[in-house]
Amino acid sequence: MRVITSFDDLDPVPWANGAGETTELVSLADSRTLTPTLLRWRLSIARLDHPAAFSPLPGMERTFLPIGAEVVLDIDGQVHFVTQDQPQRFRGEQNVSLVELGAACFALNLMVETDDQAGSGQGGLEMSTRSTGSGLFAVTWDTGSGHPGFQLREFERSDVLPDHLGVAILH
Repeated sequence: MRVITSFDDLDPVPWANGAGETTELVSLADSRTLTPTLLRWRLSIARLDHPAAFSPLPGMERTFLPIGAEVVLDIDGQVHFVTQDQPQRFRGEQNVSLVELGAACFALNLMVETDDQAGSGQGGLEMSTRSTGSGLFAVTWDTGSGHPGFQLREFERSDVLPDHLGVAILH
C-alpha cells in the first residue's frame, strides 16, 4: 500500500467562511490526476474545536466523518448525531452547522462534484468506514496515540491494515 500524502507534511488553510482551518489532502485538480474517469473530488481534514457553521459549497456532495469524538450537526434544521462509525452525507448547498462537540477532534471531509456540475456519465467517489469489497484509496489514522498521523494511501483488496489504524475507504 503506497502512501500518496500525509497530513503532517501539509499546511492548514482557513475555511472558506473563516470559522476554522483545514488541511487539504487532495484538491479538485489533484483528483483529476488520481481518478481521471471519476467526477472531481476534494479530500480534507478539518480541525474542530468549537461549534461553527459549515462553508456553503453548492454543486458538491459532502461526506463528513468525525475522528476522535462524537458531534452533533444541524442540517437544514434537523439534528444529526454523528459518530466515527457512520459518515454523514449532505449537499453542499444545505445549511449545516456543528452545534455540539464533546471534545476537540478532527473531521474527514470528502466533497464530490455533482453530476449537473460535471456532465453525465461519470461516477462519484464515496466514503465508508467498512472495508467491504474493494476501494481506490484508504485514509488511515493512528487510533492509539494523541497524534492521529492521517495518511491517504492507495488501497487494494488484498491489503491488510494494522489493527492500531483507523480507516475510511474511498470507493
